[in-house]
Amino acid sequence: MFLRPTPLAVIALAGVATTSLAGMPQAAETPATDIIQRMLGRWAGDAEVIPTSGPAQSYKCVVTYRNTGNGGVAQNLRCKRDGYSLEAATLLSIDGQQVTGQWEDRINAVGGDVRGTVTAAGFDVHLGGKFFEAKLQVAGSGCQQQVKLTPVRAEYIKELSANLKKC
Repeated sequence: MFLRPTPLAVIALAGVATTSLAGMPQAAETPATDIIQRMLGRWAGDAEVIPTSGPAQSYKCVVTYRNTGNGGVAQNLRCKRDGYSLEAATLLSIDGQQVTGQWEDRINAVGGDVRGTVTAAGFDVHLGGKFFEAKLQVAGSGCQQQVKLTPVRAEYIKELSANLKKC
């Protein structure tokens, strides 16, 4: 049975990592441990999904990042809007400038791998899986984090963007 990712399933993936947006340096100028420390904690904010057809949809999201030791970060995400909610989790491993890991959409029972690099603002990663593939960009500094997710195939959504705060 083919499980297609819903727009909110894509939001779950948005909390997976942090990365630089266009125009930001691709080579990490900050040690990966500093990037991890900036991510830790509870982030909350608004997200918008632009579907392939129809109007944009707004969601409220909460993302938490927890240090698992040895360069690991656990992420949990919950997003809601009237009549719809989502829970997802990710476990990332950072080795030098390389990021690897796994993501899971707990409601739709889909998941896959995460791979990419640490950047000056966070991470630049590719989300892979049998039913979903996307480029994820998240830039953060201080109390704010911006997320942009672009699926490889825009079958259901064109883009997801979110603005999250933790202060």
